[in-house]
Amino acid sequence: MKKITLLFFLFVGINSFSQQLYIEAGKTMSSFEYKNSEGNSLDNLHATSQSFMTMGYRNQIFTKNLYGSLGTSYAGYGAIGSDDTVGNFFEWNMNYLEFNVGLDYELFTANKFKFYLKGTASIELMLQGTQTLNNMVIDLKNNDDFDKTLFDFRGGFGASHAISDQLSFYVQFMYGRSLKLKDGTANTDDQEELRLVSKNVSFGLLINLPKKK
Repeated sequence: MKKITLLFFLFVGINSFSQQLYIEAGKTMSSFEYKNSEGNSLDNLHATSQSFMTMGYRNQIFTKNLYGSLGTSYAGYGAIGSDDTVGNFFEWNMNYLEFNVGLDYELFTANKFKFYLKGTASIELMLQGTQTLNNMVIDLKNNDDFDKTLFDFRGGFGASHAISDQLSFYVQFMYGRSLKLKDGTANTDDQEELRLVSKNVSFGLLINLPKKK
């Protein structure tokens, strides 16, 4: 991962055409994909709404319509559900610090709106998390299933519109799915796994930086 980040900084520095800062905020609908040791899903599991904020650097690279970005985010995730068989109620609330890299490609322009596709990869560290089980609240920090580095991948699309020569706004939709938070025990028939899935809608500002002379 360090080598990938170093290469990214290298080609961003070499292929610098148009540089921008971005600030973004929005809402995330998140939940879990969970299978127990027998491979059965927990059906009565629902998404919850959380907020996130992100900021970073965006730079045109290699070609006119391709941009790379580096950013950091403060994001909330959660889920809610129940097990009617045993009468249990579950709720999760978690906050993460995220470091992400991304690529977006402008497809076309219509009525001064630029439409693009975007993909990102993130490394996420838990700052705080709780699980409510019936009337009991459990701290998820130092929990082996949750308090670990989370790797998340997202894809989506958006549209931007220039307000002035220095400022643009954009609206964006992204769908994300993490690598496994929990996996079945090796060398057994245990099929347990846990993933975080999310959908987010956001609004942001792009601030053009002065071009190098």
